[in-house]
Amino acid sequence: MKKYFLVLIIFFLSITYYNAQLKCDFNNAYNYLFSSKLLSKLKFDSILNLSNNSSLASKNISTTSYTIPVVFHVLHLGGSENISDAQIANAITCMNEDFQKLNADNVNVVPEFTALSADCEIKFVLASKDENGKCTNGITRHYTTLTNWTTNISSYIYTWNPQMYLNIYVVKSMGNGAAGYTFLPGTVSYAMDAIVVLNDYVGKIGTSTGYKSHTLSHEAGHWLNLQHVWGSNNNPGVACGDDGVSDTPITKGWQMCNLTNPIICTPGIKENVQNFMEYAYCSNMFTIGQKNRMHAALNSPIAGRDNISTATNLINTGVINPTLNCSPIAEYRSTTSVTCVGNTINFIDQSYNAPVNNWQWTSNLASNTSSNANGALTFTNSGIASIKLKVSNSIGADSISKTFFVVLSAPTNTTVGVTQSFEQGVFPNSNWIFTSPSFGGAFKTNTTTAATGTNCVWVNNYFDSPNEAVNIYSPAYVFNNLAPASLEFKYAYAQSQPGNNDKLSVLISTNCGTTWTTIFSKSGALLNSTGTTYSGAYTIPYPQEWQTVNIDISAFSNKAVYFKFEFTPDVNGPGNNVFIDDININGIQDAVGFKENLVQNNISLYPNPAKNTLTIEMKENISQLELFSVDGKLIETFKFNNDKNKETLELTNIKPGLYFAKINSKEIKKLLID
Repeated sequence: MKKYFLVLIIFFLSITYYNAQLKCDFNNAYNYLFSSKLLSKLKFDSILNLSNNSSLASKNISTTSYTIPVVFHVLHLGGSENISDAQIANAITCMNEDFQKLNADNVNVVPEFTALSADCEIKFVLASKDENGKCTNGITRHYTTLTNWTTNISSYIYTWNPQMYLNIYVVKSMGNGAAGYTFLPGTVSYAMDAIVVLNDYVGKIGTSTGYKSHTLSHEAGHWLNLQHVWGSNNNPGVACGDDGVSDTPITKGWQMCNLTNPIICTPGIKENVQNFMEYAYCSNMFTIGQKNRMHAALNSPIAGRDNISTATNLINTGVINPTLNCSPIAEYRSTTSVTCVGNTINFIDQSYNAPVNNWQWTSNLASNTSSNANGALTFTNSGIASIKLKVSNSIGADSISKTFFVVLSAPTNTTVGVTQSFEQGVFPNSNWIFTSPSFGGAFKTNTTTAATGTNCVWVNNYFDSPNEAVNIYSPAYVFNNLAPASLEFKYAYAQSQPGNNDKLSVLISTNCGTTWTTIFSKSGALLNSTGTTYSGAYTIPYPQEWQTVNIDISAFSNKAVYFKFEFTPDVNGPGNNVFIDDININGIQDAVGFKENLVQNNISLYPNPAKNTLTIEMKENISQLELFSVDGKLIETFKFNNDKNKETLELTNIKPGLYFAKINSKEIKKLLID
């Protein structure tokens, strides 16, 4: 007996936590629609008033059975949120039990509501044909950051025609502490007409548990035009409210299961605490009135649900005469998205829709192919890799290509590209690699402004805001006993408005991008280099608006390192543009002891990187310049027999690379020749 009560205590504590923390996000979703002017209050109210008491009352709709085709869109990043087909099938079973009064806990309905507990005669079935008539198992899977869900019309990119299917998005996380939400029928665009639910509230197996299994039934109730029993908001216990259904008593709503005396709003009238449209943990029933309201929605052209259960649609979606043998749809994930030349990335097949018999893995930057279920590709060239997976069975084939894999240049024994002002060459290239977002702009070369020279790189965040972080990856740097050593760069950024939180970070990796350490990060007002906000596009920074950042990296001496410059736009926007220029490694020395002289700093070399010519300026007369390679060899000596403090040199006979320029036998500067 003690063990039994302990289990009960643990169970009820977990239920209370669920109800205190994770709710249906019905009201917040509608606030988004109203604030975005995607829905008028008048149309919302007209849908709320839709019921079986309208012109449909003459129909005997309460004894009609309805079948609803369903498609699940599983959004994931390769983790446990990529729930199994079995868990989804179990969710369909749970929904059908709830809607058909077959749920085991229906026997616990209190006597006052036993006669009102309804078999809603609604059945949910996974579709076996997609919108184009192709074979499907009713489940789509997508590797995407959208699994970290935000309520925004741009998130609903996988929705199938909602007049043919009930769309259910399965996600990893959701704001506002919600377990799921949807919209009433007829209130939103096709794309947004779907249920969104956390992966661990789908069914009762896999990542979910039994007490969470009614969540989809609650959301499907909304999708079929049911409100919360206390009315159209997310706040039970605040005020007595009505859901527009005659046999659900007026209530404030419940977050705990009070079955002995649930009377608050109307003296002598018990409230329907066990209703699926409640927040209490003992939900186990719909009422007859709710059944009729849902049937009314399924017959209403206003709600847009009148086609979904027709015989024609059930044939078109494969519920009638289902397609049994399908071809696979290609999908995969990887163990990493960044590596170096010479390394191997492992890929994991996550194809769905049907069993796979054959696999083929290829890449534009790999030296091999793979025909295993889980492929392994070895990379011989740097840049952005396109990874293609082709899968097939006896019915058909499918392929998918993804291009977000970064292959960094291989570490070498000498420092490469230690000065980068973006004046020479084309960017991005196989050494300086820029990533692109799913939507919006990435880092690009800007030839109209710069901290020095004429070029820099920038993100046009004002007009073309990326939907995720965008990056610049550097070539490999090898440090030789540096003390001190520093990374220096310049940036310019204007905050678009107070509170905007665009962020710029710099990270360093010593293991080919497997892990990264943040060495610089600023956002919002701290990132702002202008001292004010710009409501318009920030396009031409003034010279005084360029900020110089110097970061001590001495701790990474004797290691091959890579740098990543990462710009993350504020997801709430609007943001503004950011500019980066003059990336330098200070303090690099060669094997014979050359080290840049940073104390006197009496000379200027430009452009740097140089190509065909180099200009030197000093605060004193120039007598000679000696050019040394990084291994200490004297490459060239330029002598000057005049009293000038400015000279221009021809470099056409000098090979590209990193050099040290020693001037007047005392001052040393790094020089990169392209």
